[in-house]
Amino acid sequence: MKNSKGEVYVLICVFVLIIAMIFSVILTYSSVITFAKVQKTNTEIVFDSFVANNSIIIYQNIKQGNNATEGIDTNSFNQAVKDFCSLEESHGRYYSRDADGTEKFSMTKPQMGFIENEKLELYVTFTMSIPVRFAGHTVSVADVPIKIKSELTGKI
Repeated sequence: MKNSKGEVYVLICVFVLIIAMIFSVILTYSSVITFAKVQKTNTEIVFDSFVANNSIIIYQNIKQGNNATEGIDTNSFNQAVKDFCSLEESHGRYYSRDADGTEKFSMTKPQMGFIENEKLELYVTFTMSIPVRFAGHTVSVADVPIKIKSELTGKI
């Protein structure tokens, strides 16, 4: 540190910049993962409720002698996700925005699959697109595929 030419100070500045960039990348990654986990949890809450309600409907139909189900109403599930998560719909995608109107993330409409194997098992898949910003500008978009399963089995 006693270099009179100041060459060491340039090296220290470069190290500080590299460390700052590494922390920035780590914090950006953690924010993307946090958005994805929160949205997955919120969708799981709505989905579990949806599966429970549909199982009651199916059970009531079976009790009344009607073994055929008409199918699962995915539109009501999509509406419940929009309402519960306060999402806006535009161009076939759902958007979440900050108070100032900037996009926090967007997601595709959830696609639902139905499996019937002595239990009610449904799954939902969607892809979240989370913008990665630097200095107020969107640098990239992180696409996170998400799959959620929910099932209800009867006691034997």
